[in-house]
Amino acid sequence: MKRWIDPSQPGPSKWERADAMTDDEIEAAALADPDCLPVTPERAAKFRRGPHPRLIRAKLGLTQEAFAARFHLPLGTIRDWEQGKHEPDSAAKVLLRLIDKDPEAIAKALAS
Repeated sequence: MKRWIDPSQPGPSKWERADAMTDDEIEAAALADPDCLPVTPERAAKFRRGPHPRLIRAKLGLTQEAFAARFHLPLGTIRDWEQGKHEPDSAAKVLLRLIDKDPEAIAKALAS
């Protein structure tokens, strides 16, 4: 059996093969991939969205520098989160959720 994305296989590129497939063939190939199961409503309900630092910061109208200073976070950490280089750990996620809910209270608490 040919591997569908194996670049060592002769023949058309993976995109040419994909373009030649019908929608039904694409769906069947996706459903047959055990590493990429479809998201059912039941599975989607179990997903937990983490806080999005960039969206929280944008909602507050702050630059990365101002956000970092206001909430006592390293600027490099903010940049890494927003660029997807690192994910906030559990404690940082809690802090981000609190900032999102009541930024003034968190800034005031951190300032004292």
